[in-house]
Amino acid sequence: MLLTPESSLCDKNQAIVVSRDRGEQREHRAKNPQGQFDLRQYKLDGGLFQQTTCCDYLLVNDSRKKAYFIELKGKNIDDAVEQLEAGEEKCKAELEGYLFFYRIVCSKVRTHKVQSVKFRKFKEKCAARLKMKEHCLEETLD
Repeated sequence: MLLTPESSLCDKNQAIVVSRDRGEQREHRAKNPQGQFDLRQYKLDGGLFQQTTCCDYLLVNDSRKKAYFIELKGKNIDDAVEQLEAGEEKCKAELEGYLFFYRIVCSKVRTHKVQSVKFRKFKEKCAARLKMKEHCLEETLD
C-alpha cells in the first residue's frame, strides 16, 4: 500500500496544501477552510513512482472521498492527459469509492492544443471534474 497517512506530504487538517515542483512557478493551491477536511498529499511522478511517468501530485480528501490528480505542465496538454490517466490507473485500487478530479496547471497553452482530439475527448469524459488554468490554480475544497 503506497498511499499511507505516514507518507503524506501534508498535515491531516492543513489549511492550505500547495503542489509545486521545485524551481517552478506553476502551482495548485487547495484551501481547507478551518481545517475541516482530512487531507493527504503525495508526490507521484519522481516520488512514489520512480521508474514510470504519471501525473505530478495526488491530493486526497478522505472526509469527502475525493481524489485530485494534479499535473503541472509546460505546454503539451496531450502529455498531461496521458499522465493524469496513468496516475489514476496506478492509484485507483487504493482509492476505491472515491470520486476522481483532474487538475492541469500549465505555463502556456496554444489554442490549437486545447482543441486537439485527445484533449477534447478527455474533457468530455471528465466534464466538470476537470479544471485547467495557467500558472496558478487555486480552489477551496468542499
